[in-house]
Amino acid sequence: GISTCVYGDVPDVRPYMAQAAAYIVPLRMGGGIRLKLLEALAMQLPVVSTTMGAEGVPELRGGTHLLLADTPRTFANAVLLLLGQPEMRRQMGRQGRALVQAAYDWDVIVPRLEAVL
Repeated sequence: GISTCVYGDVPDVRPYMAQAAAYIVPLRMGGGIRLKLLEALAMQLPVVSTTMGAEGVPELRGGTHLLLADTPRTFANAVLLLLGQPEMRRQMGRQGRALVQAAYDWDVIVPRLEAVL
């Protein structure tokens, strides 16, 4: 069956994320870039998110890098779909990692910052 574990503050999220089948972002309010979402993508975790949860990362494409769902029913269905499709999880994980490397790797970010400064 499917099991869910919820943790509070931990000193290092990587061991927990490494054991996860997917990363879930059910945000309904907030703003800014989603660093935890980028961490999950960098670790090749497939993601299910609300549209709000994916805001701040304009390169994301639903169906390629993550599944987007905004109602409780569609969100639950997206999670179940992803958990039931190992190849989809692997493909989304690879696509997500590639996106982070192409747009958010330090080799990409530093020249942009230096150009502004």
